[in-house]
Order: sequence, then C-alpha cells, then structure tokens
Amino acid sequence: MYHGCTIQALGEHLRALIVSDVHSNIEAFQSVIAHANDMEGFDQIWSLGDLVGYGPDPIACIDLLREYDHVAVGGNHDLAAVGKIGLQKFNMHAAAAARWTTTQLTSDHVDFLGQMPLRLEVHDFTLVHGSPRDPVWEYVITAAAAAASFSRFDTKRCLVGHSHIPFLCMPDGESAQFFDFPIDLPVRLRDAQLIINPGSVGQPRDGLPTASYALFDSDEQTITHYRAEYDIASTQERMTKHNLPQYLINRLARGR
Repeated sequence: MYHGCTIQALGEHLRALIVSDVHSNIEAFQSVIAHANDMEGFDQIWSLGDLVGYGPDPIACIDLLREYDHVAVGGNHDLAAVGKIGLQKFNMHAAAAARWTTTQLTSDHVDFLGQMPLRLEVHDFTLVHGSPRDPVWEYVITAAAAAASFSRFDTKRCLVGHSHIPFLCMPDGESAQFFDFPIDLPVRLRDAQLIINPGSVGQPRDGLPTASYALFDSDEQTITHYRAEYDIASTQERMTKHNLPQYLINRLARGR
C-alpha cells in the first residue's frame, strides 16, 4: 500500500496512466484524465514527480491525484515545496514559483508530498523522477547519462521525467540510443531494458504545447504516448492572477 493505494502484483491485468511533471496545472491534468478515459480508461495512475511547482493550482492537482488509485514518487519541485531541499539549484523563475507554492499548501498536502518516496518498483518498472542514479536532479538527456542509468535498475524498464521531453531509450553497447516516442502508436515492450519518458503534463518542452502522457497495458505489454489539448489561456490567466513569473506563463503556449 502507498498513500492508501494498492500496488498491484505482477500477473494482474493493469492499465496504468503514466504522468510526470504536472506542475500544478489542473486544466492539463484534468484533460489528460479525460483523454485517457476516452482511450479505454485506466486502473491506476503512476506519477513520476513534480506534481507541483511552476503552475497555479498545487492543491487541486494533489487532490485530483488522490481521487484515484495511484503510486507516486517525488521530484525536485515537490521536495522544494515542503522544505526538503533548498532552492540553490533553481533558476529565479522556478524559485519564485516554489516559494509561492509553499504558501499555498496545507499541512495535509505538505505531509502528502513529504512522504513520497524517491523510487518505486511496480509491474517490472522502476519509477523515478530524474534518473535511477540520481532520482532528484539528474536529467537523462545524453547517451552518457542513459548508459550509466541502465546498470542502476533491476527491472526491465525505468520510467523517468524531469526533462519534460518524451523519449524511448535503449542500451547500445556501452552507450545508449534515444528514439522518438511516437504519438498514438502502441510500442510493444520486449525483454530488452528500456528507459521511457512520458513527457510533461503541465509544462511540455518538446515544442508541442499539448499535455503529454502515456498508457501502459500489462496484458498487451504495450505503452502508448498520447497528447491532450487543454485550456492554456485559462491556466495562464490564473498564473497572472497569482503573480507567477511571466516567463513561466509565456512558455506554456510555446511548449518549450
């Protein structure tokens, strides 16, 4: 059990909604859940960290996650919001949003974020925010970082977030090779190790402003990347209302 939710055992059929970097964007999160339900639904949410930070609705995003059976790991913005790490590594925009987020949280929400582990294993997946080598800070965005990561997890697959960029990555000798994570096309999971990033729900950075997520089907042994449109302008309006940094407001429409 984790946060009152059941981690299902291998062998049980499961459709998991995989989200990362929701970043307090409730419109994007709600749109992803609605879209996933249109795609035959899901049994459980797997959250890869940074549920809060940047955006205007941290409490709503935490509460929405808790409405569903879920497993969740913490990210750097979650840890910063509850004082578990400092803001020295944050740029000025991220730090300003983190300080504002802290003022919004109730003690219950602080406890929820503060109790999230940094690493979980479920259905032959390792879940981390950054990398299996450094779950909080490391970005898996280079062949060197990916190659070093493959020896740091024992499951067949590792799910990561943090970079806000969707990808698939496989070992390539002593290096690693990145592949685009195709949209709307089920990817068959085989025996080879694989690192997967579902992209960001709340602040995509791959040039597409639509919310990014994935669905895993344990019976079909497939994982599928999807995009969901949401009301970006509404999110931007609330960010403006709360005096969040203009840079963070502007980047939502750019998807970068």
